[in-house]
Amino acid sequence: MRIYQMLLILLLLLSVSISAAAQEPAAIKEYNAGLKYFNLHNYLAASPFFEDAIKKDPTFVNAYKILIRCQEELGQRQLAIQTYQRAIEIAPSDKRLCYNLASAYIGLNDYERAIIYLQKALEIDVAYIKAANKLKEVEDYLARQDAKQYALLVEASEAEDNLEKELYQAALELYRKDRFKEALQKLEDFEEEATMVDFYYLKAITLQNLGKREEGIVQYEMALELDDRHFNTNLNLGTIYYNDKNYVEAVKLLETAYARKPNDMQLLYDLGRAQYYAKEYTAATYSLEKYTDRHSKDGEAWLLLGKSYSEIDKSKSAASAFDKARQYGGQNDDIANSLQNSIAKYGREASELTQKGNFQGAIDILEQAIEEHSEEASLYFNLGLNYMEVGNYKKARTAFTKAIDMDATHAKAYQGLGLIYYEKEEFSTAAAYYQATIDAGKYDEYVYYKLGSCMYKLKRIDQAIEYYYKAIEIQPNIKQFHFGVALAHIAKKENNKSIEALRKALEIDAMYLDAQYHICVNYIEMNQYENCIAEAERLLAKDGLYAKAYLVIAHSYKRMGQYMAAEKYQAKAVELDPTLRD
Repeated sequence: MRIYQMLLILLLLLSVSISAAAQEPAAIKEYNAGLKYFNLHNYLAASPFFEDAIKKDPTFVNAYKILIRCQEELGQRQLAIQTYQRAIEIAPSDKRLCYNLASAYIGLNDYERAIIYLQKALEIDVAYIKAANKLKEVEDYLARQDAKQYALLVEASEAEDNLEKELYQAALELYRKDRFKEALQKLEDFEEEATMVDFYYLKAITLQNLGKREEGIVQYEMALELDDRHFNTNLNLGTIYYNDKNYVEAVKLLETAYARKPNDMQLLYDLGRAQYYAKEYTAATYSLEKYTDRHSKDGEAWLLLGKSYSEIDKSKSAASAFDKARQYGGQNDDIANSLQNSIAKYGREASELTQKGNFQGAIDILEQAIEEHSEEASLYFNLGLNYMEVGNYKKARTAFTKAIDMDATHAKAYQGLGLIYYEKEEFSTAAAYYQATIDAGKYDEYVYYKLGSCMYKLKRIDQAIEYYYKAIEIQPNIKQFHFGVALAHIAKKENNKSIEALRKALEIDAMYLDAQYHICVNYIEMNQYENCIAEAERLLAKDGLYAKAYLVIAHSYKRMGQYMAAEKYQAKAVELDPTLRD
């Protein structure tokens, strides 16, 4: 027998070693180090290595399996159960993991949860005889326990006088007639400790109907002391805890109730909801999947299933569930709002990362969001912005284009494309996108300014001037707008208009030296050399190292025939900026 056990261990180690080859190298290193201790039956020393392997590669299923073996050998049953649950999240189709987890629950006398995972194993493989036999064994055991409990109750009831039963029956009749106060009085007339679970249950629901909620909870708990699997008590108390947002306790009670009535679909749905809010997302997906198999047009159930998938990073499954929620939700505002809240949650998370400069983190969040909500234009737009931040203009362009596919009026996406093509110096295409931005309703001063810049680059000067002035009309206190229109006027030889625009730019920022330099350029073009020299000297008073100011003075003196002075200023310009030599 010992040889047989050794062979089983060797086969297990061989299978996990082969599988390990597909994992992260750093995780494999930790895993192999752990195996050395595991083979020596030193489970305490082995465990940290398998834990580190899982940290380095959370998809390393076989590391979970060997870690579970270590935890079980060390008697760490609850810890092993938690590891089982994590492993099943990674490998939900592994019937043996489900079976072994059920066996662990049986070891803890938690038969209701054992039944859930045995059923899951059989859903994965309907011909899994081992699981089917174990499930029948558990159900038979529970049936025997129920029979024993019933026999004990009958024996106790027959042994004592019939007062408890008589008062119970009388109270039940009054309860059915909605005479709750009289029913409660009948139950309170029994001064001994009750032995019937239904006695406490009836008292609990009577107190609830009288608005004595807390007293009712006490009676429910007393009923569970007599029979912790009493269906109605588990159901009602579970519902109370759910409404109190005590979801962890609600799950325990509703699981017990559902194990008694596995065909009750409303109960299954309530259990799924409680599991979701208790953050038991894997269990919630299991319950909600079973529910939606039978109720495939329940939009709210699909919505909750989608959220559960999302929490365990099953984005494709979440997307499918959300699509069903939209399909069957119809005009349900709550479903529509909840879907929008889900989208907004991703948007907030991405925005926080963007503000911290973690653009790649924001991209990862948004790409996950798009997997789940593939029709949401705002997600694509924000993805495009973050791709631009990391310099990936190709993916940014794809994201903005997708946003427009989703929403043809998405003005900001057109603007994003305009900026991309402007940076690529494809000014004609950029202009088309900026025009589309305006057509989509975004009358932004910067859009007009960029459109004007495109027209200037394309030498369509009249249009450039038109758009620059529209930008100025919206926001007259931006110096670059006035500078842009000034350059356009220079191109048209409208020097006085150009000087006027440049003076306005200087009113906004007196140290805007490029604007003052271009006033000098205008004076040269107008043959007003003395004015040019005076303006350049005013510029140099602000910044004596501004090389081009010396250059325009040199040009002016040269045009005036003062060549020695011209050479002096030319030399100074070149000294400050050798690129001005030519």
